[in-house]
Formats: sequence, structure tokens, C-alpha cells
Amino acid sequence: MVVPTRSQAHALKARLLREGQSHLGLRFVTPAGLRDLLSGERDHGLPLREHLRLLLAIAAEETLRESANDETSADNLAAKAVVRAPDHLLRTLDRLETAGWNFESLGLDSFQPIVRRFREQLRRCGFSGVAQFDRDLLARAKSRPAAFANFLICGFDAAHWSHWFLLRAGVQTAENATVLLEYPRENSEIDLCWIGSWEEAFGEARPVSSSARTANDTLFSEAEMRGETAAAADYTFVVGADASEQADAIALTCLQFLAAKDCSRIGVIFSGAGSLPRLAANALSKLSIPHNDGFGHPVPGLFESAEWRAWLQLQRGPRIHSLVRFLGSFRSGEKLFPELRLDRLEKTLQSAHAQILIDDLVLLQRFCATDSRPERQEVARILELIQFLPARGTLAEFLEATAEAFARLKWKQYWTGIASRDLEWADKVPAKFPRVLFLRWLEEIASSFTAGRDEAGDHPYARVQLLTVAQAQNQEWSHLIFAGWNEGSWPPEEKGEFAREEEIENFNRGIQTLNRRAARQGRQGEGHTSVRENHSVYLGPREQRQIALRQFHALLESAAGIAIGASLVQESAPDRPWNPSELFSRLYQQTRGRPLTQVSMKELQRATAAWLQSTAPPSRSAPTREILQTRVAYDARRDPTAASGEYDFALRSPAARIPIPSVSEFESLVKSPALVWLKKYLGVEGREDETNPWTAATGQWVHRWLSQVAGAGAEKIFVRIPDAAGIDQSIRIAAEEKRAEIQRLSQSETISDWWISGWQNAFSLARLLGAKLATIDGWPWMAVEWSIEGDEPVRVAEDATLLFRGRIDLLLSRQESRGLEADELWIVDYKTGANKKALAPPREDTEKRKSQLHKKILDGSALQLALYGLAARQLGAHRVHLSLVSPAVKPVVPQLSIDQMDAEADVFRELARMQQTGVFGMYGPLRSAWTFTRAYPLATLAIDQEILEERWELTHPALAQEEEDYFR
Repeated sequence: MVVPTRSQAHALKARLLREGQSHLGLRFVTPAGLRDLLSGERDHGLPLREHLRLLLAIAAEETLRESANDETSADNLAAKAVVRAPDHLLRTLDRLETAGWNFESLGLDSFQPIVRRFREQLRRCGFSGVAQFDRDLLARAKSRPAAFANFLICGFDAAHWSHWFLLRAGVQTAENATVLLEYPRENSEIDLCWIGSWEEAFGEARPVSSSARTANDTLFSEAEMRGETAAAADYTFVVGADASEQADAIALTCLQFLAAKDCSRIGVIFSGAGSLPRLAANALSKLSIPHNDGFGHPVPGLFESAEWRAWLQLQRGPRIHSLVRFLGSFRSGEKLFPELRLDRLEKTLQSAHAQILIDDLVLLQRFCATDSRPERQEVARILELIQFLPARGTLAEFLEATAEAFARLKWKQYWTGIASRDLEWADKVPAKFPRVLFLRWLEEIASSFTAGRDEAGDHPYARVQLLTVAQAQNQEWSHLIFAGWNEGSWPPEEKGEFAREEEIENFNRGIQTLNRRAARQGRQGEGHTSVRENHSVYLGPREQRQIALRQFHALLESAAGIAIGASLVQESAPDRPWNPSELFSRLYQQTRGRPLTQVSMKELQRATAAWLQSTAPPSRSAPTREILQTRVAYDARRDPTAASGEYDFALRSPAARIPIPSVSEFESLVKSPALVWLKKYLGVEGREDETNPWTAATGQWVHRWLSQVAGAGAEKIFVRIPDAAGIDQSIRIAAEEKRAEIQRLSQSETISDWWISGWQNAFSLARLLGAKLATIDGWPWMAVEWSIEGDEPVRVAEDATLLFRGRIDLLLSRQESRGLEADELWIVDYKTGANKKALAPPREDTEKRKSQLHKKILDGSALQLALYGLAARQLGAHRVHLSLVSPAVKPVVPQLSIDQMDAEADVFRELARMQQTGVFGMYGPLRSAWTFTRAYPLATLAIDQEILEERWELTHPALAQEEEDYFR
């Protein structure tokens, strides 16, 4: 017995059981099962759909490469569309082949080269489409002995033209065959042609009388002739605020229907698989309602593991983050990399990336291999073990590289799963194609999801069935629930999917012409329509929509109780109302006598929510201790009258070991103290700004090239400043070495234009700052990259010391010196930002406002120079001058002296207290609208800015900005 879907087979079996009939000896199959039965003796079965999609994408990619010179050509645009989504065109080709027509007959010229190449690939691989496969089965069935004693086809109609040749092949292989046809609800051409074609092939159909109503000569029943109307179905409308509430309403409606005396079977009808059927099945299980979940939920298998998905992502883009994600999910990582520390690996890779600014793991592996440092060598070994697929290759080459990559990772089980997917044809594909197409195909064939169901939802013969509209056809229902009937979800929209709009219009007109050409007058004479031999009817988007609407109305007439559900908002756009479907609105107006408006929808939602609330059991659970403690922390962090405490980035008591921040971390401390506290005390920090790595890399390159002015190995040594030509030559040599290094790593004579552009920008900045350095007079001695180790505390006030580390960009001296014990030093800090201005000395303010220097320290601009100056003074320098040099600063002269910093001792004293106590607090926005801010932990909630400012002033009075500066 052949039926369209498994649900219809379950319905027939359930009816046999209810009537006490045995189905021993009966075999129920769907078209896929019938195809397997009929093709049992064939050497080759149908190729996997995934294989056909790959071959079609390869054909489109070859066409795209041929027309690459003309970006706007129709062939180019068509090829791009097919490369991205080959399944749309593949479905069209299948339907055309089933209908008995060639693609050329449609006149879509831009797709012709792709289709020709695709067919050549099919012939080379020995593949055939499903239509040709079914035609071959039909041809073989006519000459082979009968395989079935009795053969029954039921439930098929004009929606199943794609199975026309397969069903005929099944009939031909049976001794006795019966085909049950249903009278069409509408006199549409495709329905009449479906019935007429069966009559043309196997003789005139015999009407079957209904057991419920015997046939007679009258067109109307006695009640209808008296003017009585049939009882109208009882309609119920439920609207949930979201999918979860709608699912609860669906389950409760099922419970209500099951309590009715006339309830025999309930169909819960969805537009398709998704979150709503899953939520509805869960809601039914919670109510202990046995049901058959016709959708099921996906149960992950071998190839749904995190390491497999991470490996695919790594191969798609061999980048640092994809590597870290893969190694973090790699289950055999401890065996292959016993000493691996992911945080250290990521930092090493990030530092290497900052030096070459190309996030490509192949180049990074070569770069790290040339570095003698142990951490770089370890990264090189790890990257060498992970094989990356080539950018382009044939299918056989890709498979060979994949097998080798799996062997290195000890992934025998993964390769066994891949090799079992019928890959004998791989050597017959000579074309080379991009890696992204191979990885998409590999992901598709490796899918190992299976359908799972809850215990309550695994009852095929249950009274409650979860189905689609098509699956619910030709079954008996006492009650139906249409769930998720919102705009766009059902019915399917009439649209093309694989070509431009004007081409789709021509395509649809061509389909109508082909269908008329496929039909002919049957042997029964006028009015008898059937398809020509070796042809069938092509179901285009318009025909499919008509069939879907017909199926929906057939269901409406088959049940006495009907409920229709929708959601008020869509989960993907919760800020916008989600309109109900046109059918929902039409049925509401027909049954309620008024139009369905947004106000009516909200009223339905409130009524649905009240109904659910009235049936929900009362909750008696008291808040747990953890929940109460969360409330305590929430209130404490928002108390504007209290200083920062243990709930907002502060220690209860000073730590046994005081962390030593860098001077750049002190600069961040006055802007975002919580982030520095998390890093220094908890060892966690958010990711750096990855949107524009060139900003940080440019600064590093410029500083490194400028340091070469003093010569190699000139750390903590004063040397004479070269003349202007010597400075420029040193910078040029250092910059050219960086460019040559990247060229060697790339193993290419050319470098990407985007990299050259960034390099030229850094080169120009370095030369500009070098030219400013050449204008300095009276300071002939220089030292670069002078390190402050943080070994001993630096006195920043009479009663306060700070521990910090850092590296001074440039030290200038009037005389040769062996260290910082000099009479006069000048500390210069390079800034590559074009908007960095010179530091201004403090001036008297008649309004007693804070000086500009004070503000520069609090916003971090002058804090680094101040700390360097204080450290230099403690290490022996008598007079220390400070300057900030950027492209906008001219002339280059000393801007501040360290003695002027003594007036800001209260700021440094407060910083020392923060370091000693570990009480930092929270300050600044959680997410800045203007600058990049590192991410806070997920549980960190935003606090009103005014509260943060009040608590900051109570916690650190000396670091509080004046009110007018809050809005700068």
C-alpha cells in the first residue's frame, strides 16, 4: 500500500485496529520506500542530493570564472546566484525533467551554460536525476515479472505529479493494482488532468459509493431541499504574546477538545518545522497528553559535536579566533597538545599578528617558526600539526587533504563517516573549485541528526497528531488546530527563487505553455484530458500555492471543531507587531462578523493569557537564598549615598600580594577602573578592539621604527642623535625590512594592496615624527625604549608610593650619561593620533577651577608622562621635562616639568590608596557610544551614570571630575 506520507499510513493502521482488522501481510510504504523496493536489483541507486548540489555549484563556479571580466553580465549574475544557493535551480531542473521538458525550452539564456556543464558532470559521474531514475524503473517494470500480488495507491492527487512515473512503475510490477482517486474539489486543469491521465493509462475509473451516504439520483439532501443549512464548524481563536504562550494555549486547547464527547482525532497543523511545533510538543508532554510528534526534534549525532563545527569554521577562515575556538573544543587536545594553554597561545598569536597584521594562520606559522623564542616555537609546532585545506582543488584533492588532516588529529571515526557517503565518483570530477564549496558539501553530507521525540510524543496511533497541512490530507479529523497562522508563515508565497524577477515572469509564462503542450485529449473523447506519454505536469509556484490553499480549505470542511492560533509579536523582531495571516483574518471576520484589527488581536491575546493564568496551578516556591543575595547586591550597587564596596569591584580587605599595573593600565584605571580590577585581581579581561587592528599596529610599528634611530641593541644606553638624513635613513631601513619580511612570509612577489596602504601610512607617520625629532636643538644625547621594571615603589607624594612598570619611548639628555642619574632629562612620549595636542602648564584660575593639567591627568592624557617623570626623579634625575609629541604638535619643546606635577599630589595619593586597598569601584559607561570599551562579564548590569558618578566621588574624591567635565 503506497501513501504519500507516514502520517497517512499511521492513520490507516489506526483505523484498521479500531475496526478490529489485522494488517498482517500489508506493507505500507511512502514513495521513497517504493523507489527502494523497485530499485533493489539496480547496480547504482539515486545519487545523494548533496552530491548534485555540489556538481551544480561547480558548474556555476566555472561559468563565473569564464565571465569574471564582465561583472554585470547576465551570465555572471546567474552564476553567482547558483553558487550561493544551487538547490533552487536543482529543484527546477528536477521538475522540468519530470514534466518531460528540457531546460532550453524555457528560454532562460543566462542559466544555459551552467545547466550544460552540470549535465556533462552528471554523465561523467554516471549520475541521473530522480525523474530519469523513475522513468528507467517504469521501463524495466514492463519487462520484469510481477513483484507484488496486490498493490494499492491511495491519498495521491494533483499535488504529487512528481511521483507520476514511480507510481506507474509500481502498478506495472503488480499482479493486481488498485488506484484510489478523489473527486477534485475544484475543476482545476491539473486535478482533472491527474484523474484523466490515470484513466488514459489503465482504463475508466469506477465511482465508489460512500458508506456514510449512499449514492442516489438527487443533487441535494432532503434537509438541504427544505432550506436547512449544514451545521457550521465551531471556531476558536487564540493569540499568544509569543511562540511560548501560543504553544501553551495550543496544548490547553487540545485538552479542551479531548474532553468533548464527539472528539475522535485532533490534528494540530503547523506551517512547517520550527520552534513552535517543538514548544507545542513540550507543552503537551507537560500535560501528559499522548500524541504523535510528526516533526520531532533534532538529536545531534557524531558530526554535530562542537569540535567538528569548529574545525569547519577553522578551514573556512584559518584565523586566530577560529583556531582558539577549535582547540578549546578539541576533545583529544590533551593527548596531542599536553602542555597547551589556550590563553597563552592566543596572546602569542595576537602579538605575532600585531607584528605582521595578516590574520592568516599559514603566514603566522611561518613567522613564528623564524622566531627563536620558546612560546613562538610552540605555536609553530601546533599550527604545523593542524593541516589546512588548499584554497582551490579538485574533489579528489580535497578529500585526500581531508583524510590527512583527520589522520593528524586522530579522527578515524569522522573519516569513516565521511567515506561511507558513496564517494567512488570523486575521481571523475576534474574541475578545480574553491574550498568554500567543498566545505559546504562536506558539512551537508556529514549531517548526522536524527529525529527524537519525548516519551509522550512517540505514539503513532494517538488521538492527537502534530502535522503539516499536506500531511493531514485524506484523514478523518473531529477537531483541528491551526497553529502559527501569522503573516508570511502560511500559505507559501508565490515567488521565484533562482533568477531575476523579469526572468521568473518569463519562466512562469513558459511553464503555462509547457503544461498546455503536455496535455492532450484522452481516448474517452471531449472533456477527457491527460498528459502525453513521457510527460507530466510541471507544478510552478502559482500551482503549488493553489494546491496549498485547496488543501487548507479541505481540512476546514473536514472537522467540526476548529481552533486557529497566532502570535502577537515575532521572536526575531519583538518590537514590532506580527500581523495574522490573510486566512486568519478572513475566518475571523466570517465567524465573528467584524474585521480583525490590532486592537482585536491584543484583546484576543489578553483573553488567552487570562485563560492560561486561570488554569495554571498556584506557585508556592519561596525565593532562594541565592536570589535574595542577588537582590542585596543589586541594591548595594545602586545606593548613591554609599561608597564602593564588595559588590562593585572592590576587595573586603587588602590583598596579600599587590599587583603591579603598567602605566597604560593606570591610564585605563581612571577611565574604566572595573576592567582593570577584573584583570589584575581575577585575571580576566574582554577581547581587544578587533574592528580596526591597524590603529594599534601602526602605533607599534612607528614606535619600533623610531627606536631604530638609536641603533640596534641601544636599550638603556645614551647615544648621539643622528642628523635629519640619518634619522630618515634609519626609519626607511626599518620600514623596508618589515615589508620584505611580509613578502618572504607570503612567498609571493606582490603583497595585498590593503596591507601596503596601511604600511605606507605607518611609514609616513614615522618619517613625520622623525623629522620633528631632527628639529630638537641642545639635546644631543638620546636613549630609547627605557624600561621601568617596577622592582621598587616610586614615591609619588610625601606619604604615598606606587608600583608600576612601563617603557619610556624617548629620553633626551644634554650630556652623555650611563643611567638616569643626570642633571637634566627630557622624557618624550610619541602619539600617532593626529588629534593629540601638546600638554599645557597649569595656570592660575580666578574661579578656583581645576587646571587643565589636572583634567589631563584624570582623563589619562598626561598620566603616563607624569609616572615616568616621577620614576626618573626617584632614580636620580634632578630636573625632568615632559613632552607629548604627535603629528599635530609643533614646535617640539619641553612642555611640562616634573615639579609641576607635585601640585597634583592628591591624585597620585588616591591612586596609591586604590592600589594598596584594592577598592576600585565602577566608573564610566558599560558600553560607550563613542569609543571601544572592553566587554564586562555577562552578569554585569548597567547602572545609571549619575549614580556611578556620585559613588565614584564618595569612593575616590581626588579623582572626581568637575561637573562641567562630565558632558565633555
